[in-house]
Amino acid sequence: MNFRIFAPVKTDIRILFLLLIAALAIGLNACRKNNVSTDPGARLAFSQDTVFFDTVFATIGSTTKALRIYNNNNRPVVVSNVELEGGVNSPYRINLDGIPGDNFTDVEIAAGDSLWMFIEVTVDPGNINTPFIVEDRIRFTTNGNEQSVELVGWGQDAHFHGGPGALTVLDCNEVWNADKPHVVYGIVAVDEGCNLTINEGTQVYCHARSGIYVFKGTLDVNGAHMNEVVFQGDRLEPDFNDLPGQWGIELAFEFETEFGVEQATVARGGIWLMESSGSEIDWAIIKNGNIGVQVDTTGTSGDALQLRNTIIQNMGVIGLLGQGAHISGENTLIANCGQSCAAFTIGGRYQFAYSTFANYFTGGGNRQSPTFVLNNYYFDVNDVLQVRTLNNTWFHNCIIYGNNAALSDFNEFFVDIEQEQFQDYRFEFCAVDTDQDLSDPLRFNQMVNGVNPPFVAAEAADFHLSASTSTWNAGFVSPSFTPLQDLDALTRNLPGRKGCYETDGD
Repeated sequence: MNFRIFAPVKTDIRILFLLLIAALAIGLNACRKNNVSTDPGARLAFSQDTVFFDTVFATIGSTTKALRIYNNNNRPVVVSNVELEGGVNSPYRINLDGIPGDNFTDVEIAAGDSLWMFIEVTVDPGNINTPFIVEDRIRFTTNGNEQSVELVGWGQDAHFHGGPGALTVLDCNEVWNADKPHVVYGIVAVDEGCNLTINEGTQVYCHARSGIYVFKGTLDVNGAHMNEVVFQGDRLEPDFNDLPGQWGIELAFEFETEFGVEQATVARGGIWLMESSGSEIDWAIIKNGNIGVQVDTTGTSGDALQLRNTIIQNMGVIGLLGQGAHISGENTLIANCGQSCAAFTIGGRYQFAYSTFANYFTGGGNRQSPTFVLNNYYFDVNDVLQVRTLNNTWFHNCIIYGNNAALSDFNEFFVDIEQEQFQDYRFEFCAVDTDQDLSDPLRFNQMVNGVNPPFVAAEAADFHLSASTSTWNAGFVSPSFTPLQDLDALTRNLPGRKGCYETDGD
């Protein structure tokens, strides 16, 4: 008899493990799918029911807004459709959980979980002068029920000048009016012998690293009380209302080091006057830039800039910078800058009456520069001292103070002069904070030093004086140097008070 012996079948343990894993996955997937809620009452929740964009200029993209989509149910849900109703023609763009598009299907959200959506808008020109509304909505369909989030933006048509990263020469004797906002991209230049006039009520919005450059030409800013010309950045969302450093000309350059060629940028004025003569800024507000106004060497005997009834505030670096310049000012408030409110350097001629330089900057970091600087020299590329003359420079009835005044080793008022005997400068009836010697009657007359000004609310940038005492009364220097009205356009009780405001503002 023949016997057949069958060997036992050996199953690879790895195959059994993989089969087990697959079976578990199928089971879990089936359980998960069975666990997805099909309840028509299962709804989504949103971080906001309306995503609002404040004024967006035509053709310029907005900031990015975020919307969070919540599944607060105790089971997963599948959103069968997420749709931007305007589709490809919508001015809005959406990105759902990292994926751009205008229509998404079968989007699952785990129980108690959420998704992010990011939204932007670009407005087409409306060819109208007043703001207009651009609207759309995002529709969510879950288990047959529909929910929506509204998208609302204010659009504004504007005059556009220049181009990103470019230098554009304006037409000679160009005029900007208040019919539409004016948006500046890159550097727009007023050429030699030409003039740019900006009339009352005009709003000028400058993109990052942008500004107005006047080379041997003139700038006339003709604002009015309660209808000032306003210069600021072009981001109009609330988060940018008081953010310094948003605009201003920046120049890129290269330099060699032991490690090779490196690149850097240097800030220049948002309004930069170079060898200009006869420019005027009257009733303007200049805010939220790097350097507000910069005036460089002038070759004429007249003023390169007359600055009247103007507020320069919240600058990341310097409010007003003069370099060998001729500048006069009255009823001017320069406040809250990352370095100095005013730096008058490399000689020149500076004449200011009834002005307030107040530095209570809160934009981050510890300020290391005085509120006010006056000097008449520089060191050249060979580290050789170069002295320039101060001619007929005076400051009358000004307040110069700041929040670093409490530091015993810190001057808010710094006068740094070489060849003193050849310089012509004088301060009269001014209030300052300094440890410098003010005893020379030829330089300093009737000064108030180290007395904290009774500002109404310096922390809120209200630099009216709340107290009317002899300390803060102005001295009578000369009627020709006393403006008849203050920065509120109120009549001065001559000689009135020190600084740019006559009253406490009530």
